[in-house]
Amino acid sequence: MRGQLYSLMTNPDFNGVVETTQAAREAVKRDASIFEVVPTGVIAPRDVNDIQAAVRWASEEVEAGRPVTLAARVGGTCMSGGSLTEGYVLDLKRFFNFTGQVDPAARTIRTQSGAMHLTIEKAAKKAGLLFASYTSSREICGIGGMLGNNASGEQSIKYGPTSANVNNVKVVLSDGNEYEFGPLSRAEVEDKKRQPTFEGEIYRRMTDLLDKNSFTIDRNHPRTVKNAAGYQLWDLWDAHKQTLNLGRLFIGAQGTLGVITEAELKLVKPGSHRRMIVTPIKDLDKLAEVVKTMLAEGPAICETFDHFTYELAEKYYPQDADRAHVARGKHMVVFSIFEGETQDQADIIAGAAKEALEHKGHDTFWIDEKEVIESFLLIRRKSFGMLLEHPTPNTRAEAFLEDTIVPLEHYGDFLRELEAILEEYKLIYTYAGHIGHGSIRLIPLVDMEAPGAAETVMELESKVNDLVIRYGGSISVDHNDGIIRTPFLEKQFGTEMTKLFEEVKNIFDPLNIFNAGKKVGGTYEYAVEHIIRENVNS
Repeated sequence: MRGQLYSLMTNPDFNGVVETTQAAREAVKRDASIFEVVPTGVIAPRDVNDIQAAVRWASEEVEAGRPVTLAARVGGTCMSGGSLTEGYVLDLKRFFNFTGQVDPAARTIRTQSGAMHLTIEKAAKKAGLLFASYTSSREICGIGGMLGNNASGEQSIKYGPTSANVNNVKVVLSDGNEYEFGPLSRAEVEDKKRQPTFEGEIYRRMTDLLDKNSFTIDRNHPRTVKNAAGYQLWDLWDAHKQTLNLGRLFIGAQGTLGVITEAELKLVKPGSHRRMIVTPIKDLDKLAEVVKTMLAEGPAICETFDHFTYELAEKYYPQDADRAHVARGKHMVVFSIFEGETQDQADIIAGAAKEALEHKGHDTFWIDEKEVIESFLLIRRKSFGMLLEHPTPNTRAEAFLEDTIVPLEHYGDFLRELEAILEEYKLIYTYAGHIGHGSIRLIPLVDMEAPGAAETVMELESKVNDLVIRYGGSISVDHNDGIIRTPFLEKQFGTEMTKLFEEVKNIFDPLNIFNAGKKVGGTYEYAVEHIIRENVNS
């Protein structure tokens, strides 16, 4: 191992840190997923030159017949095993985390990919702005991971996922050079294609792929509001603006096409005043109607949690559960927050939604107090965390069914069938989610030390994915493919589309040095083999 690293560690252009001790490797063998993969080592770059040197070294090693892979990592909060690797972890959090100043006029901020979301949030808040991805893990997740997964949170119903909140990205590609990707006009694309460089080759090959396979791409991509599965080939050309943005290909690519080094993030100005309404759901057949009625008035947030989540809140957050008492005894609740520049404006919009819901026969509650609003939000955000603390012995909270999305009109039927599947396995679970998009976060408790537990997990994953696809949904909406969902991409997209994914991977990363086994090449057997088989949550 030391011999393989010698050429990198003695490279005068490399000033980073390389660690291969057992402690360093053990520290990054897990993330927030159900998997454990021990890496060969950890490389912590101090600047772009270090990343370029590491990529060039990896390429040289592969060409010499000594396979090397690099997987970028920041916060380690990925729930699909996205940064876990048997190769080298590229630790961007340690040194590569510079954040620029907010530009209040342009409403932007530039940041290196190793910066933490919380740092961006604090800087934006001082300027009265918001980075709208606003994930529930924002206190511990990193910008690079959010870009790689195309993450989004509760405010994405109004502002979109990460991809809608990024102007451009800089990326180190497999030739070891850094390039900037953003929207280009057709004339600018043609200029790029004429360049006798690796960048020119990429534009030539990618536009050729998109042109020749437009029918396949259009026919096979998910018709959901959001999606993080596969490569987002259908989202690169903007027909209205007549622009091509390959930057969007990297957002959601989970670090498989290159190393994102820097991004210019868009910031938004949220409404100054808020009002919440809450509608309890007894009959799942009414769920779609409730959500669509709320969405008609343009909420900033539209979320849900189930009765299991509420019951846990009664134990772990009793004061908040008491404030949110209208959820007691109900199958689930749907709540929306409406924003306005004045309180009257927010109240008028929320009032219109409340009136429409009541006209259709749905009891709907007006939430005036800030503390009650925060209690509903806390219970939703803590759904997974409370399950981690669940007192049921000999079980582990397993996040592997937590990232599905189906069209709203099918949501009630889908949820009913999903609950029936879980009932077969006699599992305790909670679910909560971005219901405005049709997204659900379902986490079951599983005895991972029982014989065949890992096989059961993947069996359940397969059954739920089949159900999602049958209802026209996507198997990933925020947490991406990683180890858990890559084996199911052909089932989601079909053979023709997955071959296009393989071609995209080959265009950008012909030596397969970037996060191998994600998006392309991951197997069912590998996933089973690397599932954590103990009941201790770490």
